[in-house]
Amino acid sequence: MKRVIGVIIGIVFLSNFAFPQIKTVADSSAALPQLSVQQARKTFLKSLVLPGWGEHRLGNHQRGYGFNSAEILGWIAYAAFQIQGRTLRENMKTYAAEHAGVYPNGKDDYYFTDIGNYMNIFEYNEQKLRNRQYTALYPENAKYYWAWDTENSRKKFDRIRISSSTAFRNSSFAVGALVANRIISVIDIMILTKDRVEKTRPDFEAAFIPQREGIALQMNLNF
Repeated sequence: MKRVIGVIIGIVFLSNFAFPQIKTVADSSAALPQLSVQQARKTFLKSLVLPGWGEHRLGNHQRGYGFNSAEILGWIAYAAFQIQGRTLRENMKTYAAEHAGVYPNGKDDYYFTDIGNYMNIFEYNEQKLRNRQYTALYPENAKYYWAWDTENSRKKFDRIRISSSTAFRNSSFAVGALVANRIISVIDIMILTKDRVEKTRPDFEAAFIPQREGIALQMNLNF
């Protein structure tokens, strides 16, 4: 569900950028010690592993808590949608066994979609034969058999099936929100550290210098 991503990312921005920031020492890069390239890389990786960790490391706790909150909400949403999807899927299988005589073990999503669209296996196979879709036929045996007791039962089953699929799809959106939270946190770290990383001279420098007779190559090796 796209709303999940919007809510989680919205919390990050509201926590970090919309509300007035309390100006502490951590909010001023000029008052903070410089970071080595190695320290900056570690901070970057920390926020990649756990959004907000890098912000806490830099002393920006308000921003860090915003990313932490988004991370917690993302995992809660993922777990909730997964549990909902699995529960509905089990209910769907039980309902199909009771009202259509289905043997649900070992069946894929295509099978459950088909039994939700046709009253029985014979109606389904007849339609596929008319369409010359011979590879889509089901063997007319006990393993693949189904026959709904009423049209309302079939429709109710299909509603449960769709709700289960929707819950699993929403869980994938929650994963997307977790990934987005990491990307935003990493970008935030890049912004917070861009003026704090120590400028180091390269170990080796080379330059061409114009001369009256031509061009000279100057090389410096720093120890």
